[in-house]
Amino acid sequence: MALAEWLLVLHVVVFAVWFGTDLATFTLSRRVVNPEQSSRAVLAAAMMSVEIFARLCLPLALGTGVLAAEERGWIDIGSWAVVLGVVCAAWSGAVWSIHRGHDVIVQPDLIVRSLVAVAAWVVGVGSLVGDSFLPTSWLGVKMLCFALIVSCGIAIRFQLRPFGRAFAEIVATGSTPELESEVSRAIRRAQPFVLLIWASLLVAATLGVAGPTL
Repeated sequence: MALAEWLLVLHVVVFAVWFGTDLATFTLSRRVVNPEQSSRAVLAAAMMSVEIFARLCLPLALGTGVLAAEERGWIDIGSWAVVLGVVCAAWSGAVWSIHRGHDVIVQPDLIVRSLVAVAAWVVGVGSLVGDSFLPTSWLGVKMLCFALIVSCGIAIRFQLRPFGRAFAEIVATGSTPELESEVSRAIRRAQPFVLLIWASLLVAATLGVAGPTL
């Protein structure tokens, strides 16, 4: 297969892993917040082990998607393709480092995600109102889906901040109604953003199949 086909296959695999691990993370989170569930700390560790794959899929989806579009001739970014590949690889490494406990990277990672979200919104909207960024509207909609996904991911990060502190306290000192309420409330607030991510992934995947014919 040509490079374009390999990149497209990889892009599809990234989507499948992303959606699957997100579903698994969501299912595990429902068990973790259940006060009657045994081994909650073990389940929480399993949830984080699964979630890292979904986190890694964000930069991988961006890199494989843009490079596949470049190889297929849908866009022309020239030598910027190499820069994009390096940036996405470095971003993936940063995500893995955060997972391994290197918290010093958390704030820079948030800044990068915010900049990526803004850029994606600008490119997506600009592609729908003109041809200055992406040549076809279906690629613009895919970029808007990506922008929404990144934005929802940032929102989820803020919504789940109370969860980490409260759950750690439950594990360390025991459950209380106040801590359980804080944990459940954080998960409930994050759920709408999770559903938006799933919807955006499905729309982007559908456009990836039907887009070139639109």
